[in-house]
Amino acid sequence: MKTLNLFGILVIGACTFQACSSPENRAGAGDSAVADSGATDTAGGAVPLGSGPDSLGGSAGKTGDDTHMSKVDGDESAFLKQAAIGGMMEVDAGKIAMKSSNAQVKAFASQMVADHIKANNELKALAEKKKILLPMEYPSELKAHLDAMKNMKGADFDKHYIEMMVTDHDKTIALFKSGSEAADKEVKDFANKTIPVITGHFEKAKSIQAGMK
Repeated sequence: MKTLNLFGILVIGACTFQACSSPENRAGAGDSAVADSGATDTAGGAVPLGSGPDSLGGSAGKTGDDTHMSKVDGDESAFLKQAAIGGMMEVDAGKIAMKSSNAQVKAFASQMVADHIKANNELKALAEKKKILLPMEYPSELKAHLDAMKNMKGADFDKHYIEMMVTDHDKTIALFKSGSEAADKEVKDFANKTIPVITGHFEKAKSIQAGMK
């Protein structure tokens, strides 16, 4: 099946950060999609990002143009929303990958879940402070990808998951570097604090991927 890149699925039209442009989808070896909470940690039906203990659902229950009440500008709002979906995706994908029989993949997935839950909670608090309404549902194509990922097994799953992690973290680093140029100090500080974490994930995923060849 096609390997769907997270940033090829997200709607980034409102984002004017230079690094937020949507990349092309990659063709992957028959595996699954990135997920982070069961739907980024989950699956089945429209997946509410605002439900569950690891949720980033913000203080209101729906998305929309909230820049009129936000304490940050449109670019920074777009960054926080994209980071929220991406972070939830990393948790959900990690939870699915923790079922792998590959010790390296399983350990990496466990680290992803722990690190991204922590970052997600920080992002949620920041978004609430800045009065940003975070997305409450996955795009339908992304949800379908996560559902497909749950049905994958063995070496094909492991290869697909790690390939997804390499590609998505590469794009996530670019996204957060854009966020590090935000005018709002707290948004900028959050991005700068998170960049070393996601860079470490990127390097670890590349190392695991190299061992699979």
